[in-house]
Amino acid sequence: MKYCVLPSYVWTYPDIHSYPEGKDSASLLSLRDGYATFQLHLYDVSEKELFVCLDGFEAELYRALPIRVESCPGIEEPREHFPERAAPFFVNDCLIPMANTAEIKDGTVTLYIAIKIPSYAPDTFTGAISVRGERELRIPVTVEVVKASLPPERLDIAMGWSMSSASKHHGAKCREDYMAIEDNYLRALRRCHQTNLFLYPPRERFVDGKWEFDFGFFNRYVRKALDLGFRYFHIEGVGFRLAWDKPYIYHRGIDLLSWEGYVYLEQFLAALKKNLSEQGWLDRDLFCMGVCDEPNEENAMTFRALVSAIRKHFPDMKLYDATSGAPIYGTLDLWVPRSDEYEKHREVFDHYKEMGDKVWHYVCLFPRENGYINRFMDIPLLATRYLFWENHKYRLSGYLHWTVNDYQSDADPFLESCPRHVNAGSESILPPGDDKLIYPGENFAPYISMRLENHRESAEEYAMLSMIADREPELADSICSSVFHSFHSVEFDADKFETARRRLIKEYERLYK
Repeated sequence: MKYCVLPSYVWTYPDIHSYPEGKDSASLLSLRDGYATFQLHLYDVSEKELFVCLDGFEAELYRALPIRVESCPGIEEPREHFPERAAPFFVNDCLIPMANTAEIKDGTVTLYIAIKIPSYAPDTFTGAISVRGERELRIPVTVEVVKASLPPERLDIAMGWSMSSASKHHGAKCREDYMAIEDNYLRALRRCHQTNLFLYPPRERFVDGKWEFDFGFFNRYVRKALDLGFRYFHIEGVGFRLAWDKPYIYHRGIDLLSWEGYVYLEQFLAALKKNLSEQGWLDRDLFCMGVCDEPNEENAMTFRALVSAIRKHFPDMKLYDATSGAPIYGTLDLWVPRSDEYEKHREVFDHYKEMGDKVWHYVCLFPRENGYINRFMDIPLLATRYLFWENHKYRLSGYLHWTVNDYQSDADPFLESCPRHVNAGSESILPPGDDKLIYPGENFAPYISMRLENHRESAEEYAMLSMIADREPELADSICSSVFHSFHSVEFDADKFETARRRLIKEYERLYK
C-alpha cells in the first residue's frame, strides 16, 4: 500500500498515482473557526476496505467517488490545461461522508479530510492519520493555526438549486421527504457561504377572469432560509424568452406586452407588494426582482417596457438579471454579466459601478475557449478556486450560477457529466459538471464535491482579500495579482498558489489578529 498527500485544490484520478504536488505528510495553515483541508491518495491497496483513524484531531472524513467525464465539448482549440486530460476519464469530484471504513475499488481510493479548527485551538498542533489494512500507514499531520479567525462573509453568492431534480433522484414520496431534501440542500449551500437564494414563484391560477396567488410556500421558504443564515432573495423574473431571435417575453404563453400580459403583471405585482407588506418585509433590504434572464438585442425594447411596469409598483425594488451587451442601459440596479462579456464591455459595467449600481459576474456553459476559468471537471481544479479571486481583481460584489444540481433529463449524474441541454429553442451539450456541484446522496442529503469545497475556500479567501483591501489596498492587489492576472490568465502551478495563499493568511493575521 502506497500513498501521497495532496492539497485540496488539485484534481486526483483513480488511474493516476504520481503527482508533482504529492508529499508524505500534511503541513497545513489555517484560520481559527475555519477548516484545514487536504487529500490522501492511496494506491496499490490489496484489501477491499481500510480502517481510518484520526490521532490528535477531529475531522470530517470523505471518500471520493470517481465521476465519469465522457467528453470535452466546446473546446475546439485545445491548449495547456484546457482540457486537463483527454476524455473519457474518471475524476474524483464527489465526496461521500464516511466514518472509519473506506471502501477500495481497483486497488485505490482518495480521501478528503476537513479538520474543523475551533477558536480555542493551540497555535500549532500535531497528529496523524492512520490507515490500517494488512499493515498500517501513519501519515503525520501538522497544523499551524494563525491568531486571526475566519472573516465574516463579504461576497454575495447566488446559485440555483432544483428540488425537482433532487426529489427525482432521491425518490421522494411524501412531504417529510421533500422537507428533508430542502433542509439538507440548503445547509450544503450555506456551508459553501452561499448568501443569496432564488425563490420559487407563488402558486397562481386564473379564475373567473382574475389571477389568484398563494404565497404560503413562498413565505415559509423565506423564513426558513433566514433562519439558516441566507440574507438576500431573488424573486423570479416576471417573464422568459421562448427563442433567442424573437422580441417577445412571455409568462405561461402570454405575451407580456399584450392586454392579457398587462392584466397579469398588474395583478401579480399588486399581490406581491401586499404580501411583502403583510410579512413586514417590504421596507427591509431582503429582495431583488428579475425581469427576464439574459436579455439581448432582440428583446431589449420589451425588456425596457417590463422594467417600467415593475417600477410602477416597486419604485425602490432592486432589479437584476444576468445580462451582457444588450442595449438595456440604465434599467437595472444589479448587473450580472458573464465574465468574458464583462471583459468585453468593461467600460460600460465600470460606469454602472461609478453610478452606484452593483456589478457581479457569472459563468455557465460559457465561456469555454481561450483559457477562461470556469468550474468544469476537465480543466484544473484551481480554475474553480480562482472564481472569487476575480471578484477582488475587478471589484465585483457577487457571483451567480444557474444551478448546483439541475441534472438534465434522465442523465445519471454519476456517469454522465455532459448531458444534452435545451434553452429557449437552443440545444447544446453541457461541458462536464456544468449542471452539478452536488450529487444526490443517501438519506435525502446531497454529496458535496471537491469543486463545491473549493467554492467555499475561494469565498473565504475573497473575504480576506477584501478586508486587507480595507486597510492596505495595494497589498491586497499584490497578493491577488501574484497568481490571478485575468479571467483567462491564472497561475496553475500549485506551489505558487500555495505561496500566495499562505501570504494572504499571514497578512490577514497581521492586520486582524
